[in-house]
Amino acid sequence: MLLFDLQPEMVSPVADAFARILRMRDARPVRRVVLGSVTGDDELWLRPVLRHENTGLGFSVAPGALVDTGADSTTLVVVPDLTRLSLPAMRGAVQLVGADVAVVERSGFRARWRPGAHWLAACGEAETGRLSPHLLDRFPVRLNVAGLRRMTGGSELMRGAAGDRAPELDCDELPPNWRAVLAAQGRPVCAVSEEAVDRAVELAGGATGGRRAIALARIARAQTVLAGADTCGPDEVEEAARLIGVVAQPVPPATEDSADHGSPLVSGSAGAPLFPELPRPDPASPENDSSGSAVAVPAGSAEALDAFPAVAGEGRDSAYPEDDTQFLREFHPLRIPWHRRPEPSSARGPVTGVRSATVLRDLAFVATVVEAAKYQNLPGRRALREQGDGRLVVLRGDFRSYARLPAPERMLVLLLDHTCRGGWDWRPALAPYVQWAYTGRASVCAVEIGSRDAADELRADHFVARSVLDPRVGAALQRPAGRSSPLAHGLAITDQLLRRAFQQRSNLIEAWLVVVSDGRGNIPLDASVSGRLLGPVRRAGVDDAMTAAGRIGAMGRLRLHAVVIDAGRQPYPDLPFLLADALGGVTVAGRSTALGDRNTQGAGRAD
Repeated sequence: MLLFDLQPEMVSPVADAFARILRMRDARPVRRVVLGSVTGDDELWLRPVLRHENTGLGFSVAPGALVDTGADSTTLVVVPDLTRLSLPAMRGAVQLVGADVAVVERSGFRARWRPGAHWLAACGEAETGRLSPHLLDRFPVRLNVAGLRRMTGGSELMRGAAGDRAPELDCDELPPNWRAVLAAQGRPVCAVSEEAVDRAVELAGGATGGRRAIALARIARAQTVLAGADTCGPDEVEEAARLIGVVAQPVPPATEDSADHGSPLVSGSAGAPLFPELPRPDPASPENDSSGSAVAVPAGSAEALDAFPAVAGEGRDSAYPEDDTQFLREFHPLRIPWHRRPEPSSARGPVTGVRSATVLRDLAFVATVVEAAKYQNLPGRRALREQGDGRLVVLRGDFRSYARLPAPERMLVLLLDHTCRGGWDWRPALAPYVQWAYTGRASVCAVEIGSRDAADELRADHFVARSVLDPRVGAALQRPAGRSSPLAHGLAITDQLLRRAFQQRSNLIEAWLVVVSDGRGNIPLDASVSGRLLGPVRRAGVDDAMTAAGRIGAMGRLRLHAVVIDAGRQPYPDLPFLLADALGGVTVAGRSTALGDRNTQGAGRAD
C-alpha cells in the first residue's frame, strides 16, 4: 500500500495499526523492517550473527531484512519516504513485491522463498513524477491520507475535520464481522463474477498493466467477505474504486510509437513536449566518438514548449497521479550512472554498501572484521592465531571497502541574462544542453542576472543543484526580466564556480558553460562589489564583462566547453560574438533568425 501525503510523525502510529491487524489475522508476531535512504545491499539480504562456541566467539551469516524464509512471523516493510529510498532498496522492492519466488546467493549464503512481506510506503503526491514507473507499479493500492492525525489522549486516528473521522484502527474496536473474519481459520471462499472482472479492467484502464485491475478485484473481494456475502459483483468493484479514488479512464488507441516512452525531458505524459527532441546521431559518423561527449543544436525552427516544472497537484484526488504528472525522474533511476573512470579517484559520495577491497583506501573496518571472523576456525588460520597469541587473523581477501554512489562526473553551468529575453523563448536553444545534463546526470550551476526577482539588481544570483530535475532550475528559466544586467559580476561568479569545481572535484571530466546574453552589461564590476552605482556607466560594464570572460577562457578547453547563445538583439549585435571569443567558445543562434541576417540590419558597432 502507498499512502500519499502522510505526515512524518504519523508513520509510526499507522505502522503500529497495520502491525496489530496483521498480528490478529495471522496469530503470530510481526517482524517490522524499516528501509531508508542509507539502506545497502548487505542489510537487505544478509546479516552477521555472533554466537558462542567452545573455542570462543564465532560468526555466521543469517537471512537479511528482506529474506523471509521462516513461518514464525509476518514481515511488515515500512518505507517512510519512497522518493528518498536508497537505490539497493528500490531494486529490492521491484524484485520482491508481487513476485512468485525469490532467490538470493551471496557470500556463500543461498536461500529460496516465496515473498510474502507486506509493504507500507509513503510519499508526497506531487513527487510521484520523480519515481520509477516500475517501482510505482508495485504499489497498486493507493490512499490519500492528507490531514490524518492522532487524537489527543487515545490511539484513534482522525482525518480531516472533527466531523470527518476515519474508522478507529484499534483491533479491539473493529466491527464484529471483521474480527470474525480475521479470527477464522483458513481463507474465506468468495467467487468473483466475470462482470466484476470486466469492470475492474475497465476502471484500471487498458494501458496501465494488470496490477491495478488485480488490486481492485482483491479489494472488492475483501469487502464482500467482510460484508458476509459469497459473490463479488460489479457493484463491489465500484465501491472498491471509490474507496481508493480510482476513476474510469478511456483506453488510448494503439499507435506505432505507443511503446516508445522517450525521454522525460522530451515529452510529458500528455504528449506535450518539454524540450524538443535531439536528432539521433549516425553511429558510423566519425564525429560520433564514444570517448567524448558532444551536444548538437537542432536544425530548423524549434517547436513551442510547455512550462518546464510539473505543476504540483496535477493528479490530485487520483489514486495514480503519475498518469497525469510530467516525468521528473532521473535518467534510468534504477541504475547506477555509467562512469568513465574504472575506479573512483576519491572516497566521496553516499555509502550504498561494501565490497571486496582492491586497494587499502576507504576501508570498511567493521565489515572487514566480520568477514575475517567467519574463517578463524579454519586449520590454517587457527595456526596463525596460535602464533599471534590469539589475535584476529586478517588476510588479503578479508578486506572490505565501502561501495559509494559515484559523484557526478559532468557539470552544466548556465549563465542566464534575463534582460535579453524580450520577444523570444530561450528554452528551445537550451534544450540540447539540458538534455545532455539529464542523460549524463550532471550537476548544475545556475548564475542569474537581470531578474526582476533578484535580491539586489546590481549583483548576480546563483545556486548549485545536483541535477536538472531540481525545481529551482525550472523556475530560473521563467523569471521575469528586470532593468539591470550585471554581466561582469555574473561572469566573475562563474569563474569562481568553475575553478572551485575543477580544483575540488578530481572526478570532474567535462563541463559545459552555456551563456545566454546579448552582451550588453550595464553594471560595472566595482558597482556590483560595492553595491553602489556612481556616475555614468558608458562602456565600463561591457569592458569588465570581457575581462571576466577572458579569465574563464584562459582556463583552456581540455575539459571546459563554452557556448554563447546569441539573443540577436539590436543594437550592437556583435557583442555576443566578442563575448564568445573571450570565453574561447562558439556562438549559436538563439532566435529563429539566421546569424547572417542579423548582421545586415544596419546595427551599429560597440566602439
